[in-house]
Amino acid sequence: MNNISRKFIYFTLMFSLAFPATALFEAITFNEVSAAKKERKKPPKARRTKTMSKKVATEFIKAQDALAEDRSDTSLKILNNLLTQPELRGFEKATIVRLKGYVYAEKEEYQKSMGYLQEALNYNALEPQAQLDLQFGIAQLYLAIDQWDKGLEELLDWFKNAEVLGNPAGPSAHALLAQIYLYNASESAKDSPEEREFYRKAEPHAKIAVIQAAEPRENWYQIYLSVLLFDDRYEESVPLLEAMVYRFPDKKTYYRQLAALYAELRREEDSFHIQQIMYSKDMLEKHAELLRLAQLYLYYEVPYKAAIILERELDAERIEDEEKNWEQLANSWLSAREWTKAIPPLKKAAEMSEDGGLFLRLGQTYMQEEDWKNAEKYIRYAIKKGDLKNPGRAWLLLGITRNKKGIKSEDSALFAFKRSTGYDDMEADARRWVKVIEAKQTRREADRLAAEAAEAALADDTIYFN
Repeated sequence: MNNISRKFIYFTLMFSLAFPATALFEAITFNEVSAAKKERKKPPKARRTKTMSKKVATEFIKAQDALAEDRSDTSLKILNNLLTQPELRGFEKATIVRLKGYVYAEKEEYQKSMGYLQEALNYNALEPQAQLDLQFGIAQLYLAIDQWDKGLEELLDWFKNAEVLGNPAGPSAHALLAQIYLYNASESAKDSPEEREFYRKAEPHAKIAVIQAAEPRENWYQIYLSVLLFDDRYEESVPLLEAMVYRFPDKKTYYRQLAALYAELRREEDSFHIQQIMYSKDMLEKHAELLRLAQLYLYYEVPYKAAIILERELDAERIEDEEKNWEQLANSWLSAREWTKAIPPLKKAAEMSEDGGLFLRLGQTYMQEEDWKNAEKYIRYAIKKGDLKNPGRAWLLLGITRNKKGIKSEDSALFAFKRSTGYDDMEADARRWVKVIEAKQTRREADRLAAEAAEAALADDTIYFN
């Protein structure tokens, strides 16, 4: 089992087992409970419907109402008084004691609750289905008091009794059994035969819980997912996670897991699509997540979108204020051919940089905009700051920008080109520029001399007209 599986399983298992004890007892209501007597191995026998006497029923309803109104102590007082009455029938005693168990469960006194529910079960006086529900509740109570082995034993016995009664276990019971097996797996040594066996036992029950339920609960999905990931069954896990994303659209973890699984299965575009959805839902908040999404946009050749994300998140300070990130933003704008937009982030990156490389790129960006004044300014900054990978090229570009500024900058351009000739990799290009400028200067000098000669000749000719 590789790291991706371990990470997912750990999260899933911890989440599914981390519910408060009260959440385990959704089945403990006035009409349906779970509990069972450990020693009782025979299924409950069918019996005729039982009712309470009018007097007992009146007081019992008062106790129920008090519990519903969060007056637990009042409810207990009424129930205790009822139990002192003589000639209570078995059905009445079992029903009253069962409600006492519910009251203590509500008070989160689970050990006491267990005792009273077990006592109610021992009367064997309730309707068969009520007996069965009571047993299920006791199995849950064992989990609440951290007696998982007893809970497992009781629940397995409940499964047998439910089958005999003709009311086989539903999704909730299968989910609970799978959860117990996963708990036992988590308590076993990693990669041990015991751990693998518990996962094997959990799988059919986890699958039934998810498939048979009209609306499976969230932790049922999680349990089944952890079982599949334990064996690196990624292909089977994908449809399950896709269903989880659909059912629970606000849960960031499921999107993240699905994106990771797509990537593991080399479905990179699907993984990218999931991350786009996460961003649209504001589920990506961390620096690394946001930066990775921007890089994916660049990888898929959508630099404009990458730039939008980088700019927004740098301004929001969710992407860190670092040279490389501002440079990434500038690169994105440059790839999108948005030269003007690339300038501000490139300036920030250049100011943070320890060498002149980014100032040189800034100068080149201004060259794209034909802003020769700023191009010259920042290329000079680059040369002055130094530590350039190719200083000869910087001198060449400086010469080009000066040359573009016109005749007044021609001499300074020629100086820059001559400096560039001192670098082997730039010498040939620089000498061509030197020749071009010197040729232009030579032609201009020749034109100047010719013009002066023409003016002198014209001056001589005027003597004949005076």
